Amino acid sequence: MNDFELGKISEFIYFLADNAKYITMSGFKSSLTTKRKKDGSPVTKFDINAEKVIVDLILDKYPNHNIIAEEKGSINCESDYTWIIDPIDGTKSYITGRPLWSTLIGLAFKGEPIIGLADFPALNERWLGYKSNCYFNKLEFLSQKSRINNLSQATVGSTDINLFSTDGRKKYEQLIEKTKNHVWSGDAHNYLLVMNGGLDLVVEEGLSSYDILPLIPILKSQNIMITDWNGNQLSLELKHKSTFSTLVSNNKNIYQSVLSILNK
Repeated sequence: MNDFELGKISEFIYFLADNAKYITMSGFKSSLTTKRKKDGSPVTKFDINAEKVIVDLILDKYPNHNIIAEEKGSINCESDYTWIIDPIDGTKSYITGRPLWSTLIGLAFKGEPIIGLADFPALNERWLGYKSNCYFNKLEFLSQKSRINNLSQATVGSTDINLFSTDGRKKYEQLIEKTKNHVWSGDAHNYLLVMNGGLDLVVEEGLSSYDILPLIPILKSQNIMITDWNGNQLSLELKHKSTFSTLVSNNKNIYQSVLSILNK
């Protein structure tokens, strides 16, 4: 897609986010009834209803596109284009009244994420990125990266220790020992903090496609490095349910230092 086409897509993604926000904010800080999914994670009717609205709007405008959504699974139309949707990323934060939850919407072409949005309705923060274009609340954003160049001075963030495998947890604990500061929790918001200098790197494991792929175009628009723990680019495989490890950094030296730890 050229910039004009991606610009049109971005307006549609904003429209999707507006519709989802209307639903999710109506339930935030209300008396919520939750259910447990097969993987043990919580889900509310607001997750389900917001996703349904997004999916219905996409199918109406792009009926031949594929869709991967957290709550209702996949729609495979054998298209080169695939929408990736997480209606409420950070449902635990949502049900406890913490404002760090978000709606993630991305579009991939032949497996490569080409445009993505991360909307944090309770924070009034909305990020969108494609190619070298990045927008914060619809205004052009220029990254304010940390100037830290050494791992020993870095602050690392990750969402949940329980997402790590046994081996992954050991490697992450080794990493923590070599950094200055470490923070748990944050979900998708951690990745945006790498762009504005709040965090120097994010390291995670056990993520689903809808947890991470919509964030990739936003990060790459500001030359943030994002790979798996082996240094490979992250991409979508529609016919295979994949889980992802992530290494995200705004500094090449720090990235290489962490990569060596994760590959021991």
